[in-house]
Amino acid sequence: MSVDVFSDTILAAAATSEADQVQAELMALRAQVASLQSERAALWWENNHDDLTGLANRRMLINVGPSLLSSGGRCAVAVLDLNGFKPINDQWGHAIGDDVLRTVARRLSHCLGDDLAVRLSGDEFAAILTESSLPGHGCDWSSRVGAIAAAIAEPMVIDGRELRVTASIGVATTSDGPAAIAELLRRADLAMYRAKADRYCSNIVWD
Repeated sequence: MSVDVFSDTILAAAATSEADQVQAELMALRAQVASLQSERAALWWENNHDDLTGLANRRMLINVGPSLLSSGGRCAVAVLDLNGFKPINDQWGHAIGDDVLRTVARRLSHCLGDDLAVRLSGDEFAAILTESSLPGHGCDWSSRVGAIAAAIAEPMVIDGRELRVTASIGVATTSDGPAAIAELLRRADLAMYRAKADRYCSNIVWD
């Protein structure tokens, strides 16, 4: 083998080795970026969702609410407080109570479809309802909230026991014009306490 051929072989091998090293470094960099993106997504989920139910939490409601309210069309904010949950929790324990909350969360989420379902704390939930979610032109907020209340009130079987909770629901709408999410929450919360005070009432619409 001539010196020139030998040199060319060495140079080709070196170039191949360098290319392989660059490719390996690129793959390692891509893996690192993917890992960081995954960690970031997991952290975002943890910060914006309730651990027990998987619903959005209050932080996400406050952060996302304004954009939902300004997206056009009528909107409503509902605050829900469960009736009958505490006796279940006290009698059957927190594990059963947690299953009740998860069941309520699934029912609420199912009723809302693409709208935002939120667990505020304890046995208190919230939702942002949008005009696009209304099933028909003849449907009003009272009918929509009534359907949510009816779904939550359906009996549930947990650990072989048939249990039942209901919801007191207060609703504040943007019918009179735009309003801040904090103001709608305040109004809906007051309406919910009015519903809570009337044992014959399952939901109250503010407007």
